[in-house]
Amino acid sequence: MSRTRLIPIQTALLVGLLGTGFGLGTQFGTGTPAPLPNAPASPLELSGAFQAVAGKVGPAVVSVRAYGESAANGRRGRQITLGSGVIIDRSGLVVTNNHVVRNAGSCTARLGNGVEVGAEILGVDEESDLAVLRLDVNLLDDFAVAEIASDREVEVGEWVLAMGNPRGLGHTVTAGIVSGLARQDLDVATFEDFIQTDAAINDGNSGGPLIDLEGRIVGINTAVGTMFGGSNGLGFAIPARMVRRAVDDIVHYGEVRRGWMGVRMTSISDRGAQLRGFPGEARVVIDEVFAEGPAAAAGLAMGDIVVGFESVDIENQQELLNYIGEQAPGDEVTMRVWRDGRYRDIEIRLAERGVSNAR
Repeated sequence: MSRTRLIPIQTALLVGLLGTGFGLGTQFGTGTPAPLPNAPASPLELSGAFQAVAGKVGPAVVSVRAYGESAANGRRGRQITLGSGVIIDRSGLVVTNNHVVRNAGSCTARLGNGVEVGAEILGVDEESDLAVLRLDVNLLDDFAVAEIASDREVEVGEWVLAMGNPRGLGHTVTAGIVSGLARQDLDVATFEDFIQTDAAINDGNSGGPLIDLEGRIVGINTAVGTMFGGSNGLGFAIPARMVRRAVDDIVHYGEVRRGWMGVRMTSISDRGAQLRGFPGEARVVIDEVFAEGPAAAAGLAMGDIVVGFESVDIENQQELLNYIGEQAPGDEVTMRVWRDGRYRDIEIRLAERGVSNAR
């Protein structure tokens, strides 16, 4: 699916020590609003909540410096990017963006107390724009750790804090709300399901955490919508759900292992679907089924209109791609499609998505 983009999207990354950033459906709740637990009674209480969260999580936020290949004399190559990251466990694991460490020969992480240590790149995932580093903890007397949220999703209107190293200034905290969910088609990554926030995110914030008022990581800051290279209240973060998956796979396998169905999909208009006899609203149609792939073996056919995936209604092509990518190789999934005037449930055992079949 394509859309008209009014504001360019760029990754929130500093290139070089004093460089500039480069390249980079709303979901609102319905029904009766839930009660507001522990809502601050005054601006002073809200300020106190911000201070408590900043004090708890701030020491776990690091400045990530990526350097080019080392020179022949063993000296470190020149710095090519400057971004942010956050320490997530006592073994020294750090989450950041793939574009922060892309093409790096080596990396370091500078803690809030000014101590700088080497950071090994454990693995990267270009398709979600995430990377996992490991600090040399033997060189650290002590360090803080932040928790990735595991039991909830953020909601539109919720207060959040963005932390990182904007423009190389060092530890910085900005506040805002969650402005939207499930933002897609930003052309930042293959798998996109971004949290949108108006908390200020600028060049150098890439890889830093988006934090809820309980002090948990709900996203990793990645991109900003901007006309002039600064924050316009359009920041985007990778949700915690995707971050947890990437970290677990990279730690265990050195890469993210995703399911692959073996099809090419395309968008379809309601009118186009009606011409095929489909009575409802349609968004995705199977354009090609790859020979000897999982979908072909299961009986999926070109022209099938995708209605649902694992009992979830499908809204668009990106959503379906995300659902498939969240499955593991070998998982069995059920696709509901419309073909020849009736619905069909087709069970597919997914293969592994790789470089050669990533389409």
